[in-house]
Amino acid sequence: MAPKDDDEDRERPSWREIDARRDRPGSRPAPKERRLPKKQAELVRKMALKEAEALFSGKRGRPEYQTALKELEAAHSTKKFPAVAKKFLQEYGLPEEWGALNLFLDYSEPEVIVEVIHAMAAQAGSRSLVEQQGFKGKLQILALTSADARVRLEAEEILEKL
Repeated sequence: MAPKDDDEDRERPSWREIDARRDRPGSRPAPKERRLPKKQAELVRKMALKEAEALFSGKRGRPEYQTALKELEAAHSTKKFPAVAKKFLQEYGLPEEWGALNLFLDYSEPEVIVEVIHAMAAQAGSRSLVEQQGFKGKLQILALTSADARVRLEAEEILEKL
């Protein structure tokens, strides 16, 4: 087959010009981004946030902390509770969780109980009505039955403020 005369008359671009055209923005459609379905993307986002939060929360973000909390809850109202609570306090300090703080109201050291009362009083406004009433009840019991005068006094003062 013989070449057409039209092809020979037309000026052909050099490879440099072809590459330059190819590199120009808008010359070819952008590749489509591969997106996850909304539910899956939300799950990935939540997992990433949880990992970032754990990273910045130090010891309290680790799985060992959760294990220690469960051990503390399991030991509550047993003879092992004072030892488990002391170990927890030495390792992690006073917890921030409402339920764990509530456990420490039964601890034997008055200084810790006073700290717990103040920590729970600071959180009481953001807790549910049932949790607030439970806290008030616990404070009333401490105010009436605690062997330590400081604990009784702090419980009475916080009760008046609530």
